[in-house]
Amino acid sequence: MGQGLSMSQKLTLAYAALVGAGGAMGYMKSGSQKSLAAGGISALVLYFVHTQLPVRPVFASSIGLGISAALLSVMGSRFKKSGKVFPAGVVSLVSLVMVGGYFHGILRSTHA
Repeated sequence: MGQGLSMSQKLTLAYAALVGAGGAMGYMKSGSQKSLAAGGISALVLYFVHTQLPVRPVFASSIGLGISAALLSVMGSRFKKSGKVFPAGVVSLVSLVMVGGYFHGILRSTHA
């Protein structure tokens, strides 16, 4: 492919890495296999979104919106309970930004 990655692809890839790293950290800190699975699956889904963005932007953005909204609600509630900035606070904040980004991508693509 001759063209570089779009900004939304770069952000999705960075987000996937953050979520995957967060899941791995949760596992290493507390032995939580749920953290590892959730982080790993979320990261894989986000990587899939990253690959689909140029070809099927509305489809990819819809999946991205769903996963980032889910992560926002789960990590947001964890952040409220624990008050820990990382990973819960950071993932919540980044998820909020990504929800906006994917939503914007859907709107932009449907009105193109």
